[in-house]
Amino acid sequence: MTAVTGKTRPLSLALFGKDLWTLKQALTATRAALTWLVLTACLVTAGVLDAVPAQAAVKTYTANTSVNVRSGPSTSKTILTQLATGDSVVAAGKVSGDWLPITYDNTTAYVWAEYLDVNTNPASVVVTGPSGRKSAARNVNVRSSASLDADITAILPKATAIKVTGLASGSFTQVNVDAKTQWIRTEFLSSATDTTPEVVASFTTIADLALRSTASVAATSQLVVPKVSTLGTTGLHSGSYSQVVYKSKVGWVITGYLQAVAGTPDDLELPIRTDTLYAKSDGVVIRAKADAKSTQLATIDTDGALRSTGTPQNSFTQVIWNGGTAWVASADLSTKKSTIDLGSDSLNKLEPYAKAAVVEVRANFPEIKTIYGWRSGSAYSSDHPNGRATDNMIPSYKSNKALGDKLAQWVIDNGERLHVTYVIWRQRNYRISRGYWVKMADRGGDTANHMDHVHISFEPS
Repeated sequence: MTAVTGKTRPLSLALFGKDLWTLKQALTATRAALTWLVLTACLVTAGVLDAVPAQAAVKTYTANTSVNVRSGPSTSKTILTQLATGDSVVAAGKVSGDWLPITYDNTTAYVWAEYLDVNTNPASVVVTGPSGRKSAARNVNVRSSASLDADITAILPKATAIKVTGLASGSFTQVNVDAKTQWIRTEFLSSATDTTPEVVASFTTIADLALRSTASVAATSQLVVPKVSTLGTTGLHSGSYSQVVYKSKVGWVITGYLQAVAGTPDDLELPIRTDTLYAKSDGVVIRAKADAKSTQLATIDTDGALRSTGTPQNSFTQVIWNGGTAWVASADLSTKKSTIDLGSDSLNKLEPYAKAAVVEVRANFPEIKTIYGWRSGSAYSSDHPNGRATDNMIPSYKSNKALGDKLAQWVIDNGERLHVTYVIWRQRNYRISRGYWVKMADRGGDTANHMDHVHISFEPS
């Protein structure tokens, strides 16, 4: 048996040399790998290479009918968009109650789960946000498909506005470039989407115009666009209305009051109104040509308003329709609406919104016996001369303030429905769009200060 002396055994020089060579080789390989990682990171930062993030597992659902996407799990919440049958979305959690949380426009939105089917395999293309425009956060490659192996069809500079469809596939966003559906890495686009419609031409208004939420005289007016304002058109038209953008608001105005600015291409100019005419009966036909056998474009009912260009042909009158012109049998049109006589020239000269309000005020406030409307001049506004204002006189006003208060509040409560712009009562002004009373300067007398009457101004009809 060999005794243990407590001394260590010396290493073989040959073995030590081999181990040293192996260690040196490993260090060299490590340095090379680190150098490659640093170089790759620099190339990615410089935009030469695309970074490839790890793909996270996702669960997708597909709509089995059209269904709303809402800001919260309730039917009272704001509708953000609507999914069409076959649209797919990415789940942001599990179904809770009747609602599925989804990822939409960089936040969590909600869809009624009953109208969604879970996908066995994740959908390849999903709805992730609204269509509109995003900007390039850096120089970006545009690819023919949603893959880093796909052909690069273009390179767009940083800050370029790019049309997006609202769809995505993996780490790519679907875009529209050169009128083709293509793809860009999502991380290289702005997170915010500009959903304002694109403006195709600029126009100047030749009258005060109500900016309506939809293409209908019954639609809520967002504001009044003053005469000689500049706004942009989107190229969309519906009946007597054109879609416009004004002060970042999108809405609809009556087409015949827009004068094209200098340099506007001929195909984007719009017809100008010369007269407003009204249908004499229900079912008056609007035709493509001045011919009784021509294509029927639409019909309007009694007192429906049409703007004429003043051009007659045969027994037809040219009218403005869908951003262009159409024709209506002249015998079916009148220069006046078939409305009832309100009892005075002052009231009969009012525009339709003001006339309708007079009828309602009389029905709801029989104590008010005297109402004034149109007059040839006004020291403070054009509403009376334009037929867009009424003065509702309060009997025994010094002791009957309560009646004026009641009328003013009723007008405010029904302001949007009645197309009211503002109310004046007892030296105060209430603008419907503002939502509260403002004290007015002393004009020197009870009538001038509106102590004896409630003044109501209306939107253009």
